[in-house]
Amino acid sequence: MRRTVPGLPMAPASEERPLELLGAIPHRFFFLSGVSALALAALWWTWTIVARLGYAPPPAAVPPTVMHAFLMVYGFAPFFMFGFLFTAGPRWLGVDPPPPRAWRLPGAVAAAAVLAMFPLQAAPAWATQVAAGAYALAWATLLARFVALIRASDVVDKVHATLVALALAAGCAGVATFAILGPAAHAIVKAIGVWIYLLPVFVVVCHRMIPFFTANVVPFVTAFRPWWLLAAMVAAPVAHGLLELAGLAHWSLAVDAPAAVLLLAVTLRWGLVQSLSNRLLAMLHVGFVWFGLGFALFVVSSLSERFGMPGLGLAPMHALTIGFASSLLMAMVTRVTCGHTGRTLQADTLTWWLFVLLQVAALARVAAELLPWPYALACAALLFAASFVPWAAKYAPLYWRPRSDGRPG
Repeated sequence: MRRTVPGLPMAPASEERPLELLGAIPHRFFFLSGVSALALAALWWTWTIVARLGYAPPPAAVPPTVMHAFLMVYGFAPFFMFGFLFTAGPRWLGVDPPPPRAWRLPGAVAAAAVLAMFPLQAAPAWATQVAAGAYALAWATLLARFVALIRASDVVDKVHATLVALALAAGCAGVATFAILGPAAHAIVKAIGVWIYLLPVFVVVCHRMIPFFTANVVPFVTAFRPWWLLAAMVAAPVAHGLLELAGLAHWSLAVDAPAAVLLLAVTLRWGLVQSLSNRLLAMLHVGFVWFGLGFALFVVSSLSERFGMPGLGLAPMHALTIGFASSLLMAMVTRVTCGHTGRTLQADTLTWWLFVLLQVAALARVAAELLPWPYALACAALLFAASFVPWAAKYAPLYWRPRSDGRPG
């Protein structure tokens, strides 16, 4: 039985006029905000990196590396997360979706705050922090709306939804920390963002969705998602992050090694090989492979340093953020967009090759830490932008157009 969040009326049926859809259907508004912020972040960073080769750089009120970490971790993923949670979350929880008035204003504030950060790089640094403060408040409001759905639910299994809410709370705290302390808090903000918020959200959704999708599509593959596996998948990034925050990163090998072995084994158990015949499903599985590879690269880096050799620098981090998180983002958003715009659940040829290009971008960014080539970082940045900007341009119009099958939503 579906329940309504106390004090909030049921969401009305959506209007089918294109522009009104953005203000009536949560995934439409949030996904459009997300693809816009993602495309801008990719283009801004490409400009920043290419400028190091002798060209005019963009304005930089905040140090570019600090702004890069903030935007890539916090700047666009939350829009996709909230769009997904306000669309699929009510089904998980057996409650009615929130009405537009519950998310429209904080969503608009969040989008305006993030998009404003790009031109605000030409203003004093405190202006970016003010925008981050507005973003944190909007994020907290949206999170409160989702928590209200959890509290209103009578379903027994609220584990995935609760873990996502906790991770989003950590992410909100990271944004608030940046708003208050600015670039001085870069290390803390980045560690919280990557290890306590971003990766946990993605692995929780992976645990719930990838085995389910695979079992529905691939013959003879059963859904394997025991609770102990969810605990291990979440504990791995959180434990690594806590060690880093505590100044004990040299002990992370004790976390990274077993995590790498487990996660790479899970990729096979979940049906990686069998999934390759279905492009959209393969995108999810290939993205998940990078989760185990990222931890494996951290192991190699730690062992190299212990034996007096150079580590791998930021290669493991980018295996997780570009290879894993960005690949899963492209795959999941593509799937939700196709499903909720009346299209077939499949990755067309353009989407597939943009995903392949993203894999090349991830490999290029990992290799850039190891190759003494002055153009390596610029090449990786260009590849990342070349994969995501056309993808954003392809799917953005679908968010303000009616469904192709004529149904509401």
